[in-house]
Amino acid sequence: MTEPLFQRGSQYQQFRPTYPVSLFQWLADQSAGHDCALDLGCGSGQASRGLEPFFRQVVGADISHEQLLAAPSSQSHYLVSRAHQLPLADASLDLISVAQAYHWFNQAAFQAEAERTLRPGGVLALISYGICEVAGLEGMIQDFHDGPLAPWWPAERAQVVAGYPDASLPWPALPYPGGAIIRDWTASDMLGYLDTWSALVQAFRAGENPLDDFAPTLRQAWGDGLRAVHWPLRVRAWRKQ
Repeated sequence: MTEPLFQRGSQYQQFRPTYPVSLFQWLADQSAGHDCALDLGCGSGQASRGLEPFFRQVVGADISHEQLLAAPSSQSHYLVSRAHQLPLADASLDLISVAQAYHWFNQAAFQAEAERTLRPGGVLALISYGICEVAGLEGMIQDFHDGPLAPWWPAERAQVVAGYPDASLPWPALPYPGGAIIRDWTASDMLGYLDTWSALVQAFRAGENPLDDFAPTLRQAWGDGLRAVHWPLRVRAWRKQ
């Protein structure tokens, strides 16, 4: 995981979509206890804040200090940490949620940390959302993702887009009933969101900005009003025995 890719905390906080309450209710329903939840790779705390009504204590951890500084004040507590070196006690967690971040981890080492820090009956949940679709502009964001941005995506990107199908733990799997993130956005909202994508960060470093070429096309097609934006929501989850 390359920390400078994530030094855009204020943009993440402003433009990344939040998750539906139903997701956090489902996570709480799966967990045997509700004392402490860890949101790992938390960024600016979108999922951390969603967990607050369901757990007595929520800790958000991320490698990027700048991301954590952008998190609004709430009941969550934040710390800088790597996924495979958690400064937490053995059997201290009822839930570990990882939203849009598992592909950046040293996965084998992280799974060992999950084994160490989760209590029996605790849940590990890998949360992801796929490439969004815009009502009336179907395929437009996918084409930008797969076309001009293709050379700039890290290899790990394919894992999160697919919903981590290869992730596996030696615990009982918990089938997620399915869901979606739906937001009504303007073209400016979408461009702000796209500007948080790691491929664009990589392109900017190389002196290129594919978003500059795409933005006028998107604005013209979008128009001045709101359009519904839909992300498929996926969860891979397991309960520790």
